[in-house]
Amino acid sequence: MSDTTPTTIGEKIEELREHVKSTPGDSRAQAQLGDLLYQAGDLDNAKTHLSIATAIDPGLVGSYIQLGNICIRDCEYFRALGSWGVAQTFKPQDYIRLKMAMALPPIVENSNYIAIMQARLAQSLKLMAEAELNLEAPARDSATLFYLAYHGYNDRAYYEALVNIYLKSRPEYGAVAPHCAEGRDRSKEPRIKIGFVSSFFFDHSIGRLFKGMIMGLDRKRFHVTVAFAPHRTDHVTEEIQRRVDRTIQLPLELAPAREKLMAQELDVVVYPELGMDVFALCLAMARVAPVQAMSWGHPVTSGIPNMDYFVSAEDLEGPGAEGHYSEKLFKLNTLGTYYTRPKMPESPKTRVEFGMEENINYYMVAQYLFKLHPNFDQILGDVLRRDPKGHILLVHGARRRWSELLLARFKNSIPQVVDRIRFVPSQKHEDFLALMGCVDVSLDIPQFNGGNTTLEALSMGLPVVTMPTEFARGRYCMSIYKHMGYMDLVAETPEQYAEIAVRLATDPDFKEQAKARIAETAPRAFDNKEAISEWERFFVEACAEKGIAPPE
Repeated sequence: MSDTTPTTIGEKIEELREHVKSTPGDSRAQAQLGDLLYQAGDLDNAKTHLSIATAIDPGLVGSYIQLGNICIRDCEYFRALGSWGVAQTFKPQDYIRLKMAMALPPIVENSNYIAIMQARLAQSLKLMAEAELNLEAPARDSATLFYLAYHGYNDRAYYEALVNIYLKSRPEYGAVAPHCAEGRDRSKEPRIKIGFVSSFFFDHSIGRLFKGMIMGLDRKRFHVTVAFAPHRTDHVTEEIQRRVDRTIQLPLELAPAREKLMAQELDVVVYPELGMDVFALCLAMARVAPVQAMSWGHPVTSGIPNMDYFVSAEDLEGPGAEGHYSEKLFKLNTLGTYYTRPKMPESPKTRVEFGMEENINYYMVAQYLFKLHPNFDQILGDVLRRDPKGHILLVHGARRRWSELLLARFKNSIPQVVDRIRFVPSQKHEDFLALMGCVDVSLDIPQFNGGNTTLEALSMGLPVVTMPTEFARGRYCMSIYKHMGYMDLVAETPEQYAEIAVRLATDPDFKEQAKARIAETAPRAFDNKEAISEWERFFVEACAEKGIAPPE
């Protein structure tokens, strides 16, 4: 290789590419190139070079693990298990055992496949609970149950089992901060000290949904700390930093991060979401504040004994919802997000620029592809059968293979209309909003609604059809409409859902009436000050139970 030391990841990749062209049997170089390509987001080429590296040298355990990570993301379930299994042969690690037990592909073939995955997961977690696992500080690529939320079932038992596995192996994860037992000196800071912890306080749905509430809390009564768990930062991060009392950056290692959080002597800690990354889930197992709460950023329970509350909303929860959570359910009187209306694109693209035809009725599913439950396929099919001029638009996901797998699924589930389902490229935010402005109807996924995407659609005046289901994740859109005072696009049955959607696209008077009502009522969904006051009510009431009160 060159004597000149490369300074950027791109330069390192190019140097290694040249090297493996001339020396393809250098397994270490192939492995290093695969790792760098993975870091750069080029997963297809990373998979190629990691496969070559492991074919040459089966002792490259790290390469097998990384290859398995890519394969499970590509829904190559058995190849992922095989890669991790080979890694276990050469260097057994209990976190890989647990990873194999919890593996879930992002895209599922049908509802039967979901049932099989659910049964396998239950049995696997049972076996892991019986094993004497030695789970060291979780690796960044440790498995989560993230995709389980999109199966449409109650996830509580699975999360409780997973947390118990971690706490059995690492009791110190459930450590208690001294001030939680002894109290803190309130003369130094009499306000209620609240901390918000997340890996997603940037231009991400979590950052957008929660930043307004965090920044808007009454600073006379509440001292606000934001703890950034390891992740990226951007203009949203900087905006939050400017508007709160204190920000801290948590270390990459779990133990020092836990100690740093405990040192803040918080009265309340809030995790806007849990279950999206293993670091935050394991961090949340500790008692770092007398009052500990999570919310609906990822709307499933944590299963954590030290988590006191799940903060939701009245309209998000149906009958018997308390059974969905290991935490005590606290229901706000409003959705709980102070969401700033997105700025309209200055020069929005047109249908022609998106490659769309003028004489077609376009129905858009604006959410991530892994949210598309197999039961939603029949609603899509019904819409297209009712509207011969209708086309459905889906947006390509992080992996092009997801689109291929969904298309294959549609060929089996709705073969008569699959030719009118189209995938469009992922868009930058401004163009995504412009695309919403070019379609006729947004189709909300009943099993897992859009929160951020619903608000974006309404900001563009785009009618969204929804149908509430059992769990909070299937009731976002209905809750937004109820707050707006406009319920005409909320269906009660799949048949009514398709009927409303097609009427919006084919009946100009009905469509204009809907758009007028959205223009009239949508402002109520944005900059909702009641969301802030409701969160403040929660903080005061929860703290009162611990004998903690804000200054007079």
